[in-house]
Parts: sequence; structure tokens; C-alpha cells
Amino acid sequence: MKDQDREYVFAGINRICQSLISEAEVLCELIDDAGVFDSVSRRIASLEDEADDVKHELNYYYQENKLFKDQEAMLLLDLAGAVEDCTDLVDDVCKTFIRLNITEIKDSVVSCFISVGTGAVKMTELMNSVRHRNKADTPVKDIIELDHYKVEYRKIYNLNMKRLYVDGADPLEVMRWTAVYDSFMELFDAYEHVAESCGKYCIFSI
Repeated sequence: MKDQDREYVFAGINRICQSLISEAEVLCELIDDAGVFDSVSRRIASLEDEADDVKHELNYYYQENKLFKDQEAMLLLDLAGAVEDCTDLVDDVCKTFIRLNITEIKDSVVSCFISVGTGAVKMTELMNSVRHRNKADTPVKDIIELDHYKVEYRKIYNLNMKRLYVDGADPLEVMRWTAVYDSFMELFDAYEHVAESCGKYCIFSI
């Protein structure tokens, strides 16, 4: 893979990361004002569209420059796809609240909203570390820190689900919040997948 091709792809990944950070910032507005779901959803959907456009641009670039048979290039494209998946799932988290007509944010998910944002920033830092790394080095610490978001959320998930099914008196509320907790789980699963894809790229692109 040529340096100019690598730089082009990493620049695209950085643009997707910036969309993810912006999505997370907009999502956190719901913490203070749950009455702005529709506005927040429209803005997040627009940011997700921008990230999707970047992914399409990368696919066209690969086709034009015949990069689909290059191993490093394909690992890097997989990494870009993993990051873009995260932007889709932030959109899904927001839409889950709207679909299920949830109009109040429980204290139990405030930390989840915040972790989406700090995780997005950590992801961007990780991409920059990989982009500028010495080929012999792997940013293991940064990869583990991003992966840790899934580990920590699993603890919160288990605790919240137990409370929900022990204390929940309204079946509809149980169903609604199960879907919310599951949507966050899918998002943090995607963060974990980015960490794993990053590790693969660092190992097999040497």
C-alpha cells in the first residue's frame, strides 16, 4: 500500500471519527432536556449520513486505485467500516428512545451517554496513534483502553437489567428499557470491534 493511499484512508477515518464525536455530543443533550428527542435525532441522522458518505468515498477510491487485492489496504478498509458502524449505532440508540416513546432519561443511563462521548474521543486518539506509529510498534495501551468501554458497560448492563426485572412493575417499561440497555450494548460491542480491528491492522500490516 502506497503512503499516499494510506494517508487518504486515514484522513477518511479521521473524518468519520469526528462525525462520531459530534454525534455523541448531540446525544448528550438529552441528559439535560429529554424534550428535544426529535431535534437531536435529526441532527444525529445528518451526522451519520456524513460518515456514510465518507465510507462510500473510500470504496470508490479503492475501486479507482485497485486496492481491493492489497492486504494492508483491506485491513484498513475493515477498520474504517468498524468505525462507521459506531456512527450507525449512535443513531440507533437515539431512535430507540423515539420508537418506544421514552420521554425521560433514567439516572442509570447518564453514565452511558457520557461514555459514548469519551469513547469516541479515545477512538480518535487511537486512530491517530496507529496512523503515526512506528511500524514495529502497536499502541496496545490505547487499544485496551478502548476495549475497556465494553467491559465497563457490561457491568452496568448486568446491574441495570437485574434491577429492571426485579423492581419493574410495568411490563411496558420493562420492555422499553430492555431495548435501551440492549442498544447501548450493541454500541459498546462496536467500540470493542474497532479495538479488535485496530489490533489486527497493526499486527498484519507490518
